[in-house]
Amino acid sequence: MRPVIDSVPFAGPDLDALVERFENAGFAPQYGGEHVETGTETAMIVLPDGSALELLAPAGPDADDSHWPAFGDADAGPCAWGVDAGSVHSELQRAISHDVTVRGPIHERRETDRGVAEWDVGFLGGSDSPLPFVVSDRTPREYRVPDSTLYGSPLSGIGRVLLAVTDLDAAITRFTDLYRLPEPERDYDDVFGDLAAFPGQDVVLCEPDEGAVRERIERFGACPAAVLLSGDVSDAAAHHPLHGGRTLFGKRVRFVDGFDTRLGVVER
Repeated sequence: MRPVIDSVPFAGPDLDALVERFENAGFAPQYGGEHVETGTETAMIVLPDGSALELLAPAGPDADDSHWPAFGDADAGPCAWGVDAGSVHSELQRAISHDVTVRGPIHERRETDRGVAEWDVGFLGGSDSPLPFVVSDRTPREYRVPDSTLYGSPLSGIGRVLLAVTDLDAAITRFTDLYRLPEPERDYDDVFGDLAAFPGQDVVLCEPDEGAVRERIERFGACPAAVLLSGDVSDAAAHHPLHGGRTLFGKRVRFVDGFDTRLGVVER
């Protein structure tokens, strides 16, 4: 199974503040409604290819049942990554056969202006696992993830999710076993450390030496360190405030102002 990215939750303590930060960076999040089961509310940035950033925050002062409360409290940004599954139940069973701890399936729902969205979700690995959550829709996907408003944008989709891990070799073994991926390419970056990218995949594993990404692992365990949106970097710079040019695996990368190195653009 090729892990096709469905969405990346981006957590904060207050949805209005999170939306304003993205608006200041040239994005236009769409309000997505409240998750009844988890006590959170969401706004969506849907890319032209259908993948999405899901801005996530508590729906009120007494809402404390989020899947990733520590990330929201810390305003930590990308807290997980999700892949589309034809059947969450089948994918969890497949993961179990590879000795992966699972949680779910969990039935979730959210009231939106398009109708009541319902879906199943399951989680792979422990609480600090770099593995994704899996999702399958019970209602039309556009109820949960609206159509993109970014057609004509220099950004086309989620190009890379950089997953910070404490043991790069062990993480490579886990991914290659579970998804039958080929041998990864290797690179190094002074922010993200040792890097491993699987050919044709959107996932990059990184083991940082020190600095903010290492501190992120020590605080949250293995987790996304950055989301890189795919696009024409030069054109994107005319629509979004970008900084910090660098190259990863031969592709030009710049980061979005106001998000440190947690959100960026990678050359398509």
